[in-house]
Amino acid sequence: MRQLIFTCLALFFIGCGPTRPTTNIGGAVFDISAETLEAKADTLVNVGALRSGEVIRYDARLRNVGTEPLVITDITTSCGCTSVEYDTKPIPPGGEGAFSLRFDSRGMWGIQLKLIEIRTSASQRPFQVMMQAEVAEN
Repeated sequence: MRQLIFTCLALFFIGCGPTRPTTNIGGAVFDISAETLEAKADTLVNVGALRSGEVIRYDARLRNVGTEPLVITDITTSCGCTSVEYDTKPIPPGGEGAFSLRFDSRGMWGIQLKLIEIRTSASQRPFQVMMQAEVAEN
């Protein structure tokens, strides 16, 4: 019984390891409209070099350069290590809407490419952001 309690406590403390601080980077503004989406104006975001286990948050904005209000309807990522927060309010023509990409490099190494697809009311085709990081082993 004593060994079972010790094992449970050990697993608890291992699973609840230290929280990883998040590094904020970014500030890019991406122009988006029905025309830019149809022209396949996708983008690459290079977040640079990280150590395995680092977490980064890349803040960006979408600028509506179209003539109709634009709504972000959905955002998907290619990996569970990447998550996205975004503003759900309509973006008027000439206005901007915020979104943030969060990448957790825990357990990874080498060049990492993560695909983020942003679906909007402007087009059937999503705006694709490819996030690149070079993760060094600890």
